[in-house]
Amino acid sequence: MLSRSGLFRALLSGMLAATCPACVDSGPLPQKNTPSIVGKWDSKIRSGDSDLIVEFFADGSFKQHSVVEREGHYSLKDNKLTTYVWDNKEKKEQKRIFDLTLDGNQIAMKDPDSSAEIRMNRTCKAGPTQAGIVGEWFSTNYPGAIHVIPLEAPLRFPAFVEFTKDKKIFFRSLPIRSRQGQFEYSSGVLVLRFPGEDPLHSKTRVSSDQTDLKLTKNGPEIPFRQVLGSDCGTPYVVDTGP
Repeated sequence: MLSRSGLFRALLSGMLAATCPACVDSGPLPQKNTPSIVGKWDSKIRSGDSDLIVEFFADGSFKQHSVVEREGHYSLKDNKLTTYVWDNKEKKEQKRIFDLTLDGNQIAMKDPDSSAEIRMNRTCKAGPTQAGIVGEWFSTNYPGAIHVIPLEAPLRFPAFVEFTKDKKIFFRSLPIRSRQGQFEYSSGVLVLRFPGEDPLHSKTRVSSDQTDLKLTKNGPEIPFRQVLGSDCGTPYVVDTGP
């Protein structure tokens, strides 16, 4: 029997890979004035801690990642950051309080009860500098963020951390499995091209503020939300440290 994460990946792969009988590959799509889908998108359909991330880049390439994700919420007052994340082992919400220092594209978080300091960098510095902590960050060592222990020495706990405008917080692992290819998007039709495979066609809806994306084949829509502050236009390469 498939595990929950295996079942989730199989389900999403089937939804994204199913070919629309009414769609055929007729070469490059005509360029129209359509909303941009460039950026990083997070699937709203999850199974346990499993999630799917899709990144579209300005050069027409894309990447599809399987990751481990946890969701919680946060509050920030002055320099006190409080995070709340459900702990399945303890069967209760875990509360952590940090002294936070924000310096442009860098964050330092200090737990008053620990000598360790967590440092994070914005994953994208292109365009106007964002104010505040809203957006996506990357930490080379954030113990306890997600239940994934990398098989590296010295032991590290890398994690992507996203703070949203509505006070939610998301912790994501480095990609567990990735695929990449080329895409074309025009007139509400998205075409994904993986090397050595037939093109995959999907009807696409983008919200007016370009924060929500919906893909559909023959079944229900697959909703995605945009990961804030990650629209770099080119692939972002993280440095996991020594």
